[in-house]
Amino acid sequence: MKVSVIIPIYNVEPFVKDCLDSVRGQTLEDLEIICIHDAGQDRSFEIVKSIAAKDRRIRLLENDRNLGLAATRNRGLLQARGKYVYFLDSDDMVRQDALELLYQSAEQEQLEVQVFGSSFLYETDELEVRFQSNSATFKQEYPEVMAGQDLFVQWMEVWDWISSQPRYFYNRNFLESRQIRYVEGMLHEDEVFAFDVLMYAKRVKVTNDTFFIRRFRPGSIMTSTPTIQNVEGCVKILEHVSAMQKLYQDMPGLNHAVKHYMYKIFCDAKRKYQTAANVIQAETGGALIQKVSGTMRENPTEMAIYHMIEAFGMEEM
Repeated sequence: MKVSVIIPIYNVEPFVKDCLDSVRGQTLEDLEIICIHDAGQDRSFEIVKSIAAKDRRIRLLENDRNLGLAATRNRGLLQARGKYVYFLDSDDMVRQDALELLYQSAEQEQLEVQVFGSSFLYETDELEVRFQSNSATFKQEYPEVMAGQDLFVQWMEVWDWISSQPRYFYNRNFLESRQIRYVEGMLHEDEVFAFDVLMYAKRVKVTNDTFFIRRFRPGSIMTSTPTIQNVEGCVKILEHVSAMQKLYQDMPGLNHAVKHYMYKIFCDAKRKYQTAANVIQAETGGALIQKVSGTMRENPTEMAIYHMIEAFGMEEM
């Protein structure tokens, strides 16, 4: 088996057929398509089942309750049999020749990770205006195969960072040997996963080829108004990266790059805090901290980071 494509399925009835058709129509045929129903409420999985009846490459799994994107991807990774693995969201698509070209490149250059560009599909004019600053490709070229840490340093110099998992293609043995998994029970889990990938990978290649097609639609995680869960996700990123940063004290270039990344995440957390706090204030007249989860309240480190975000966020409100 050359490639395993892992697709969590959750309330994407209008879009899931397009997603599956884009994978089933790949020029690379030696693949498996692992579709995992995450206890959604619409007819998404019924559509997937009907398509699976016509394509034996599709494997169907179901969560007995809603576990979220991270846990569902982790389950798919445990089931994967391909030499390479690709995580695709069920409302997005991939270019017809994407997996074949990525597979060929990985084999020829013995790559652990590939990162690539995307094109965008907007469901509304408002979303196109709102997300027009999103970068579909990288600001500069990275023609050489390099270690992930070196790439991370170069990315931080020009802020070319991308964490979106459908823009990554992995050697499965690399993920397994390093036991890299998505952190479950948080939003923005892509950030931690991508950071860990680059800290450990020895052979990474970046291309501006637009293999991935991102759909911007109302009601998705990406387009929804930030909530306390988004702020908590940023807290968990900062906690994780801060712990890792201590390992690089004797590597000035990497240490500086990691601190720059933490600064960017902190600034994003402040913006999310301000939006979420304003919504809570307008709706209930309460404070955002009243919505903080019990698990985070029990973690002193996480609460210390939260209070820093809160303090800086309040200054600008």
